[in-house]
Amino acid sequence: MKVAVIPTADAVTKESVVNKSVVMFDILRASSTISTALANGCKEVIPVVEVEDAFAVAKTLSENTFIIGGERGALKVPGFHLGNSPLEYTADVVSGKTVILTTTNGTKATSRAAAGASQVFIGSLLNISALARRIMEQGKDVVLVCAGTRGKFSLDDTLAAGMMVRELVQLWRNRPDAPASTIQVAEQNKPGVVYLDEVPVISGHALVLEDAAVAALRLAEAYLDNPLRGLYDCLHGQKLAQLGFAADLAYCAQVDILDVVPVYQDGKIIIER
Repeated sequence: MKVAVIPTADAVTKESVVNKSVVMFDILRASSTISTALANGCKEVIPVVEVEDAFAVAKTLSENTFIIGGERGALKVPGFHLGNSPLEYTADVVSGKTVILTTTNGTKATSRAAAGASQVFIGSLLNISALARRIMEQGKDVVLVCAGTRGKFSLDDTLAAGMMVRELVQLWRNRPDAPASTIQVAEQNKPGVVYLDEVPVISGHALVLEDAAVAALRLAEAYLDNPLRGLYDCLHGQKLAQLGFAADLAYCAQVDILDVVPVYQDGKIIIER
């Protein structure tokens, strides 16, 4: 089982995700909002790329059955019911309803990841363990897609991807049939062997972390005791705090408070049953 990390949505290609399990991270704030809405009883989330798409989808749904949410520049879009703060998506607001969501980075990343992937899950710090267990059950190669921020690397999404890598490593080591020696984390036990694509020759019998996955893991270890510090260290987190969304950072920094596995299927995100 090989674990890869893609640093931005723009770096996703069909070849990089085809027939693999994909987890999309945009923890500030789309993927955290999606996970929260579904945990609070939302029927489904329909992610769309453009603002115009959101209004177009709304016209196909019955009145009072949907909520349009999302942001541009971190602020609520005029004419939308909600912005992109997970704290807005409470049970009394979203229970039983369809949420149509568009965001600057996250919904685009979901769309790109869905092109060829075996299955696309939505990840955040809030539901890391539930997702890791599901990924391990599938047993397929996994690609962790970081949405990034306007096409650039983002510390927050990579931190979440690293937390996922850490959880996968722990689950692998706890398997009765997988001794720790079969985990290839930046170390090779066959020096001098030449092979293609920088993949160890024993990869079929190991959990193999690509270099970007190892880097994300080390980042997660650095912030393990204080994920909130990581969110404040990133430029997007600082922007949100300056705009008055400090409470969102505190919420999104929480680890494993939701036991949900959001999965993207046929243009909609639902809780996998």
